[in-house]
Amino acid sequence: MRRRYPSIATALTAIIAQGCGLITSNHDGSDDRVHTAGAAGQSSAGMASGGSSDSLHIDAGGTSQAGSPSSCPGQISFADQIVDAVGATRILYSWTTDEQVAELRAGTELFSRSERPGMGRGLLFTELAAVAAGTTPDSALANVLVNETFAKVRFAWPNPWATLLGFPGETYGNQLLRIELKADAWIARFNRGVLDVVDADNRPVPLEMALANPKRIGAIFHESRAVAGTSDCYSGTFSHSGVGFREFALGNIEMVERWSLATPDITERLDHDLTELKAFEAQVPCLTIASNWPGALGCDWEGPVNRDSVLSNYEFALGLPNELYLPNPENIAALIATLEMSMPTGEPLIVTPGQ
Repeated sequence: MRRRYPSIATALTAIIAQGCGLITSNHDGSDDRVHTAGAAGQSSAGMASGGSSDSLHIDAGGTSQAGSPSSCPGQISFADQIVDAVGATRILYSWTTDEQVAELRAGTELFSRSERPGMGRGLLFTELAAVAAGTTPDSALANVLVNETFAKVRFAWPNPWATLLGFPGETYGNQLLRIELKADAWIARFNRGVLDVVDADNRPVPLEMALANPKRIGAIFHESRAVAGTSDCYSGTFSHSGVGFREFALGNIEMVERWSLATPDITERLDHDLTELKAFEAQVPCLTIASNWPGALGCDWEGPVNRDSVLSNYEFALGLPNELYLPNPENIAALIATLEMSMPTGEPLIVTPGQ
């Protein structure tokens, strides 16, 4: 059942209106404008991307960044955390529980579970199984991935902070695994019901070659639609049941170079994330957020990232956009605090499979 959170949209309007201004897009394409005068008496929201001071259009279903450069402090955040061309991805992070960490330290395999208790294998494998049952060119490969290469799985993402909060009512733990794929690993991509494979240079791998060498596939990148079972990338709700999400599924230990827990590398990465998030926190009041965020992100992800926009960078760094990640001051402060409480503890553990 889809739940709605009108209070979040209302709170967002009030919060952002106190900053640099807000324009929200209605379903009919018209704009609800809330302007806050800047120091020079101009509307900050009207100064985005070289636009005039009295006009800014946001297409229904899209998002945008506003605020003059001088009003947004610091450098543009998340420039090094954008996730778009996925083939080159080699470092992935997976949040897990204290219980699973204890099992891993005791010698349990990295990929030991086929599903989360009571939750099944997840939407990716449900939809891949449907492809496997069909007669399309990628059906045979889908069958191998579902039933053999990725029979046991763990989900991960390149940016630790971007999945830390999970979904409302669903979290993944506060212990972080760092997983490094081998240099020659391929990555399968499953998007809009289409399965393909790319190499480390993001070049296509022919399906027949991938089917002949499925053990070369180190991860499956999955981008879910906002409306399950359709190609629709738009949803106007703030409920987590109406937004898209992105994830990497890991399960092929043969393509894992090494994995680790509680290492200095992990601490260094989380420190870097905290620096990025704190810089972003200072920039949040200068953002203009569409009223249908995060449902519109599925549409935005289909296009190119605007690397000069801190909001676009943030959106392309996210894996699980939902109301917990709505970029307002309270949420970003909560994310920072949660990350600070999730720094590694215990002795470092580094495992090289096969050694």
